[in-house]
Amino acid sequence: MTLESRATNQCEMVYCDKHGDRRKAYVCDHLLHGSRQGFFTACDDPTNPDPDAWCSKCQQIRLHGGEWNETSEALIKVRLVCRDCYEEIKERNVLGSDGIKLVQ
Repeated sequence: MTLESRATNQCEMVYCDKHGDRRKAYVCDHLLHGSRQGFFTACDDPTNPDPDAWCSKCQQIRLHGGEWNETSEALIKVRLVCRDCYEEIKERNVLGSDGIKLVQ
């Protein structure tokens, strides 16, 4: 599983114990289990409302290699979540100032 844009997977569904059948989304393990970790996304593609997302730690790994590749992707864990969980994870991890939420 890579952090490349998954445009072909946008409409694929996954069953979530909490939310039922929802669209698939992918996040790094740090976002799944953490809060205030930062929130970076793969793209600003308007046709993909839930682009792959990763935290500040994983962003440093990506920046070190210049982009996602086999080496950098081997250092992180990507997790499958439903769209509703993705939104909860995003809300919990986006960093901002003065209460303003910013996606980085």
